[in-house]
Amino acid sequence: MSKRTFGSTRKLPSGQWQASYWYEGRRFVGPDTFRTKADAGAWLSSIESGIRSGSWIDPRGGEISFAEWCEWYFEGATHKRATTMARDRNVTRVHLLPTLGYRALIDITPVDIRRLVAKMTEKLAPTTVRTNYGVLRTILAAAVEADLIVRSPCRGIRMPPHQRRDVRFLSPHEFERLADAMPLEYRPMIYVAGVLGLRWSEVAGLRAGRVDLAERRLAVFETLAEVEGRVSFADVKSPASRRVISMPGFITSMLAKHLLRRGRPGPDELVFVGPDGGPLHAGNFRNRVWHPAVVEADLKGLTFHGLRHSAAGLLIALGAPDHVLQERMGHSSSRVTRDIYGTRTPDRRRRRHERNRQIVLRSIAHGSRTKQKRRYCLIPVHPH
Repeated sequence: MSKRTFGSTRKLPSGQWQASYWYEGRRFVGPDTFRTKADAGAWLSSIESGIRSGSWIDPRGGEISFAEWCEWYFEGATHKRATTMARDRNVTRVHLLPTLGYRALIDITPVDIRRLVAKMTEKLAPTTVRTNYGVLRTILAAAVEADLIVRSPCRGIRMPPHQRRDVRFLSPHEFERLADAMPLEYRPMIYVAGVLGLRWSEVAGLRAGRVDLAERRLAVFETLAEVEGRVSFADVKSPASRRVISMPGFITSMLAKHLLRRGRPGPDELVFVGPDGGPLHAGNFRNRVWHPAVVEADLKGLTFHGLRHSAAGLLIALGAPDHVLQERMGHSSSRVTRDIYGTRTPDRRRRRHERNRQIVLRSIAHGSRTKQKRRYCLIPVHPH
């Protein structure tokens, strides 16, 4: 019988067999003992094969705790947006560390992950559970890439069924009621979000220089990020979110009057500002302006993001092509847009639009040289 060239085995007083090997000047001992010498030899052969193929992982790497690895992970996650980083850290602190923080990475199993998901499902909405699980999966996938563990335990995990929320689509009259209830300086925001489909961060971060009144275009190139009460300019959410949107005449006129009242702010100044002339804070705006307005307009429960839902829903109801809907909403694909906002508005709402003929669909050429590329705008016949 040939002598083993890689590693060694020895019989313990208990009768079990122990396997060990040397690699890069360090000695590694098998984490478990084996019933027979053949079993120990087979394990050493698998280790030797892993070293030759490049799939060998230093077993001591997985001994660091999940909490320690999270700190290393976040320190190196410089590619994340500030708002995403703040969200991921909060999810980790509140939902992941209490259960997994003390565990060594190598000891976390799919069973542990399933138990954590089940625990979250008992208390949180399905969408929140999916978001939290996505953070966990990304953290553990990074541990695999760092050669700390061989496989991620996030496998074979069933998520709670996705429950599509009943999205609220505002009618033209509801838009007008809401705008009437808003202070004059914030009234254009209703239409910028509800017709053009901008996100809150895009509206709050809109600079005067991005509004081209002559060409009736609005450019979305940056956002206003708010982390722990501090606001700063940030890049848009994704490359697809960087877009130029054609504006209908009534929004162009509304913004022109608004900027005139503002004293013609410079190109780098914000279009919409707080009472002190500084950037808008989401929490302050929600409590001071938004909530009172939706109550007065009898639209309780409506969120600012609901205006974006209305913009998408009305475009869908009026037959806008998928690529137009995708570009207007700033999504990477039309499938993302359809998954988020559905395929149509409620029948009752659609019939009301058709019966009252309050909304028309206009196609506006996007530049003289690209007449085939068009932007669709929802324009109330009698805009506020």
